[in-house]
Amino acid sequence: MSIQIFSAEQQGVGAFDGGKFLEQRAISFPGEKTALDRVGPLFYWAWGKAADVAEIGMHPHKAFEIVTYVIEGLVEHRDSLGSLETVTNGGAQVIQAGSGVYHAEAFRTVGSEAMQIWFEPHLSETVKKPAAYHQYNHEAFPSHHGDGVTVKAVIGGDAPIHLDTQANMYDWQLEPGAAFSYPLDPSRQLAFLVIRGQGAAVSGELQTLTHKDFVVAQAEQQGDTLQLQADDEQGMRIIAIDVPQDPGYTLYRK
Repeated sequence: MSIQIFSAEQQGVGAFDGGKFLEQRAISFPGEKTALDRVGPLFYWAWGKAADVAEIGMHPHKAFEIVTYVIEGLVEHRDSLGSLETVTNGGAQVIQAGSGVYHAEAFRTVGSEAMQIWFEPHLSETVKKPAAYHQYNHEAFPSHHGDGVTVKAVIGGDAPIHLDTQANMYDWQLEPGAAFSYPLDPSRQLAFLVIRGQGAAVSGELQTLTHKDFVVAQAEQQGDTLQLQADDEQGMRIIAIDVPQDPGYTLYRK
């Protein structure tokens, strides 16, 4: 198994609305500092927090699939389809941009914290589809708790969100001292952000994981399993995304 760990200093940064909304960008826009250019069809991942009420004005998207996952606070969405919706703690907004859509976002409470994640489906196919918007409250996502670990499925499997891109997404919360195992597939890559606390990953050796680390793990053989161990005092919360290394179509050159 291979594990790459990128500290916050190795990732990109961004800001909107005059610096009212600040972002850590694990996977950034072309020409910007970034940990990695992409992880398979996962090609943009920003994690931001509102220092004040903030807005991002109307702007276009086409073909890509965009997920906004709200960690806490209140996020508003409006678009050229006529949508005007808000989502709060643990909810998600999904744009399948298809043939094209304009949208705007607003962070209506100070301290609102969210991730925006862009996935790349087969562009020559999705660009022919009409754009669509969907949103999901926290209660819509299946969540399982056991042995000090809560596993929430956000995309794929039993989750209500299913994209054209072959992606799975999870919200893992480990109580202090808890351990968690995730089986890896050699044909896929697992990327994750440590958004709370700290701990370690075990892959033959113990590798420390700290708050804000971005990690990419991949199996080198069938049966490889990622072992996570939370700190005894702080615990650890991780947002994880599992995607194919080769989705079976040509990926856009950023």
